[in-house]
Amino acid sequence: MAEVAPGRSTRTRSRFAASFVIVALAVAGAIGITPTAAQEAGDEVDVTAFSARAAAWAAANAAAREAAIERAIELGEEAAAAEAEAERLAALAAATTTTTTTTAPPTTTTVAPTTTTTTTTVAPATTEAPVDGAEPAEDPTTTTTTEPPAGGPTAEQWEALRQCESGGRYDALSPGGRYRGAYQFSQATWDWVASWANPALVGVDPAAASVADQDAQAQALYDRQGSGPWPTCGRHLP
Repeated sequence: MAEVAPGRSTRTRSRFAASFVIVALAVAGAIGITPTAAQEAGDEVDVTAFSARAAAWAAANAAAREAAIERAIELGEEAAAAEAEAERLAALAAATTTTTTTTAPPTTTTVAPTTTTTTTTVAPATTEAPVDGAEPAEDPTTTTTTEPPAGGPTAEQWEALRQCESGGRYDALSPGGRYRGAYQFSQATWDWVASWANPALVGVDPAAASVADQDAQAQALYDRQGSGPWPTCGRHLP
């Protein structure tokens, strides 16, 4: 009887079995059990046992890998949250520092300068004080001057005036921005005083002027008109 060649399905099963045995042997070698060791013990290679061990090892390896990935994701999220919190705290600290710097009243140790008292009773036409409207409590009148008391205000009296007018802040502004600096000069009054007392200060913003310049302007105005330019807070001056 002639020999018949095996069909495709038979060859495929044979190849699959051979491949399976090879894989099983490779897995067995990886976990420390080899056919050689089994044979030396007098046992035959148990393909089913090797397959079960290989499947268990693969499952354990997959579970460990999945757990590692999940832990890495958790660590990444924790690091991102910590970084966001650090940025928030840094922004809060910066905002607090900025607020403190811009709102703290300046410290002044300058004593109001002493100037010679003028005896002029009427301001010349070229230096006549401007009329700023009904609101400017600190503006001088245009036709009269009041001779201040001899000696002038003390440093404590000037400080009391500044606290009353602006809270002691040399950069203070009134709500509408018209009155400026520690003594709440309007720009028109400031320029008028500067025109005959401190010409270099004409056009300078009162709130931006130095402590010494603001004190000098206030002293010059007081020397000419007394406490009148400050109808309310002038009560602190002699």
